[in-house]
Amino acid sequence: MKRPDVVIVGAGSAGCVTARRCAELGLKTLLLDRKPKEEIGQKVCGDEVSKAHFEATGIDYPEDKEISSVISGADVYPPNMKNELKVRDWADFDGWTVNRLIFGQRLLREAISAGATFMPNIHVGSPMMIGDQVTGVQYKDLSSGDSVIIKSKVVVDASGFAAVIRNKLDNALVENDISKEDIALCYREILTLKMPLAEPEVARVFLGGEIAPKGYGWIFPKGAKVVNAGIGITGGDGRGSPKSHFVKFKETYPLLFGTKVIDGKGGAVPVRRPLKSLVGDGIAFVGDAALQVNPIHGGGIGAGMRAGIILGEVVRGAIARRDVSANGLWSYNTRYLSSFGQRLASLEIFRRLLQSVSDEDMDFGFERKLLEAEDLMAANRGDGFSLSIVDKLKRVKRGAGRISLLIKLQKAAGLMKKMNKAYSNYPNSPDKLDSWEKTVLDIIESANFE
Repeated sequence: MKRPDVVIVGAGSAGCVTARRCAELGLKTLLLDRKPKEEIGQKVCGDEVSKAHFEATGIDYPEDKEISSVISGADVYPPNMKNELKVRDWADFDGWTVNRLIFGQRLLREAISAGATFMPNIHVGSPMMIGDQVTGVQYKDLSSGDSVIIKSKVVVDASGFAAVIRNKLDNALVENDISKEDIALCYREILTLKMPLAEPEVARVFLGGEIAPKGYGWIFPKGAKVVNAGIGITGGDGRGSPKSHFVKFKETYPLLFGTKVIDGKGGAVPVRRPLKSLVGDGIAFVGDAALQVNPIHGGGIGAGMRAGIILGEVVRGAIARRDVSANGLWSYNTRYLSSFGQRLASLEIFRRLLQSVSDEDMDFGFERKLLEAEDLMAANRGDGFSLSIVDKLKRVKRGAGRISLLIKLQKAAGLMKKMNKAYSNYPNSPDKLDSWEKTVLDIIESANFE
């Protein structure tokens, strides 16, 4: 393919869905990835994806060997492991843990079947530019050693957290300075248990600085006797490695005693709101490269799939209008950030709240039910907390002795509503972005709960 309409760098879930949608709409689509074809889909991940993402995108549910386990609930544990919060009968949470390799291979096949051309073993080095306009990419074929320049109307960076194109751009619309505190370092192992799980459909989440400073631990079922277990901690000095925290967790949590390791790997994932703009001139970002990840648990499969569908449609329209500038691609921002992106941005406030609460206060909050299952559901929907006058009075009574914790909850609820309003008013053109960004950054600065 000498002159594709669109070049997509990265064949992860977001890249494959974007390629599929572009090809379905008649665009000449080239999908590049550094991995061999048979390794597409492999990634260090919690492997969980909710059914709601498939319903929103029209992508077929996982089937057969793609499914490791059905998920229909979660237990959230405070530091002392008592009074856990049981989340059940919540449709937005129901879904699956998937076999990432088999699932990823299916998404790749669907992109190719739709008409996309896939090239494996490709190392993309840099974008090709005319002024601020991205006009293609330079890559090296790792099989032949050839260096190639390929031109296209639009380039999509779907290369994951590495963001190999985005990080080489110098443009006021493009964010590249991501704080260490907004990056989670994680380590996970796929483990075989000695005994079957009592509830193989329930995920387990563990909070507290002793287990995972400024992060969380997880055990996600992948079968009756197999789990994906790990620790994620946000970046910063003096917190140790996620692997060292996970080793300690395995030594203290009975379910993990005597387990056998099938696989163990580490990685990094963004845990903040998406990029302020998902586009530039001739360029768009999707998936982890766009920071389209849930800030609470780092899950990005569904968020990236949702974005890929929208992006494919926007690219088709921009090319048809012969305007692939940032302005011509801008509806990707307005369609995604004012809807699902709004939810992700609101959850950044909730993440900052959780990270600020001491283990002692968290134990107290779980014991007195200051944070309830419905709060988690509302936060995940991007609705903030439901704190009516009656509800406030009930929580004040239960929270006697920890009024400061209640004040933090109330402050977080207010800031989440402000963030929702800001994203609902996402600017309809690039020239209004600076003032909008200032509003968002002011909210983030206010989200200091220490």
